[in-house]
Amino acid sequence: MQSVFCGFLCLFLAGCGGGQEGVPNAFSGAMHCGVSVGETRLMGVVTKVHDGDTITVNGQSIRLAGLDAPELEQAYGVSARDQLSQQVLGQLVTVAYSQKDRYDRVLGTVFKTDCSQVNLRQVALGAAWYYEAYRCDLDAQLQTAYETAQKLAQASSKGLWAAPAVAPWVFRNGESAPVPASCPQADRAA
Repeated sequence: MQSVFCGFLCLFLAGCGGGQEGVPNAFSGAMHCGVSVGETRLMGVVTKVHDGDTITVNGQSIRLAGLDAPELEQAYGVSARDQLSQQVLGQLVTVAYSQKDRYDRVLGTVFKTDCSQVNLRQVALGAAWYYEAYRCDLDAQLQTAYETAQKLAQASSKGLWAAPAVAPWVFRNGESAPVPASCPQADRAA
C-alpha cells in the first residue's frame, strides 16, 4: 500500500521542473511545481515553526492550507510541530497563496526548493488531518492527494493515527466542522 502512495505522490509531484540547477521556476501564475495553487508567491527562509500547521517566513505568519494539525496542548501536538520543524526550519521555501485567514495569516501551500509539498507531507506523516471543511479552497487534484495521504497514514498507523485522536476542530470547538457536499468552484486554489 505504501508503494501505491509513493507512486501516486511521485506522479503528483512530477510536474516539478523549470528553473536552473534543479531550482524550480517559482513564478508561473496559478501553477507551482505542477500543482494548481494560488497566484501570489512569497519566498524566504522559515524562521519559526509555531505548531504543526503554522510557520513564519519573512516576518509573515503562514497557515498551511488544506490541513489542521493537533493543538500543542493535544496529544501529538508537540510531535506535529517537531515534524514540521524538521522539514522546514531554517530552509528556503516558496509559499503559494491567494488569500489570508481571519487572523491575517497567509493561507498557503508551502513548497521546498525540490518541489516537495510540505502541506501534503504533514498529512502523509500523520502529523495533521486533511481539513475537509475547507476542501473547496483546494483544486480537485489536491483534494484527492490529501484524502489519499490521510487514508494511507491511517491505514499504517502513522503519527497521530497510532492512537485514538481528537480532531483539532473538535478540541477547539467541541463539535465537528461541517464538510461541504460539493464545491461550487471546483478549481479554486489555496
